[in-house]
Amino acid sequence: LKAALGWATVCMPAPPPKPVRRPLDLPGLGKTSHARQAFVISWVSVTLSVVAAAVGIWLSIVEGSTATLGFALENSVDAFSSGLCLWRFWGGGASVSEGELERREKRASVGIAALFVVLAFVVGGMAIEHLQHEHEEEGEPGEALLYLSIPGFVVFALLGLIKLRLGYKTRSASMKKDAICSLTGAALSLCVAIGNLLVRVSSSWWWFDAACALVASLGLLLFGLHDLWNNAAKGHSWWRARFWGTPSRQRQRGRKPSAQQGSRSGGGGG
Repeated sequence: LKAALGWATVCMPAPPPKPVRRPLDLPGLGKTSHARQAFVISWVSVTLSVVAAAVGIWLSIVEGSTATLGFALENSVDAFSSGLCLWRFWGGGASVSEGELERREKRASVGIAALFVVLAFVVGGMAIEHLQHEHEEEGEPGEALLYLSIPGFVVFALLGLIKLRLGYKTRSASMKKDAICSLTGAALSLCVAIGNLLVRVSSSWWWFDAACALVASLGLLLFGLHDLWNNAAKGHSWWRARFWGTPSRQRQRGRKPSAQQGSRSGGGGG
């Protein structure tokens, strides 16, 4: 009997493996490739960043708030960063070759590093202006900024964590840097919210959010310049126009027409 039960156990098909839960997979896209998820999250990030920037610019005009304008400009840079990642993953596995995707990765990575430098000057400049002239925001401007900063922290922190995971899964330096950009925006939003609450307790805390922004801008500047230097040391001449061109098309133009026509005609005849 034991032998029969053992034989039946061996012959029985193994149960299907349980799906592994991955906490930061996008809803409904758990079985798709990580590159596809990176493409989708880039779309989401561009949309949310543009909306946040538009709302921030509108409120800064209506309320005359410098801090709200800084929030809007930071989200504008984040939208450009996510747009570069969207372009980098566009058409992967279908109409775009792996070589072209690798070239896109290099250019997107350098482009986001340059955006770090731009963001550092934008955020740092506004922080210095705020620290040089003490000006408290009372009433509605402070309320509007508080309502922007708290949701901004939650949304962009979640986006940053998802991007960071996808950056490691796809081995994409550009996606990792875009994650840093989103996480920096989330950290700045948190500092603004905390500073707003501290000012309500005592006006002597008027400098808090600007000081946090100045530290963040210094970190972004050093990181961006260091990355641009490393790319230059690796032979990536990002300051030249040919780095941003399409060498694959140039090579195709340099080929002999007979070879291209022969291969095309052979495919068509089949």
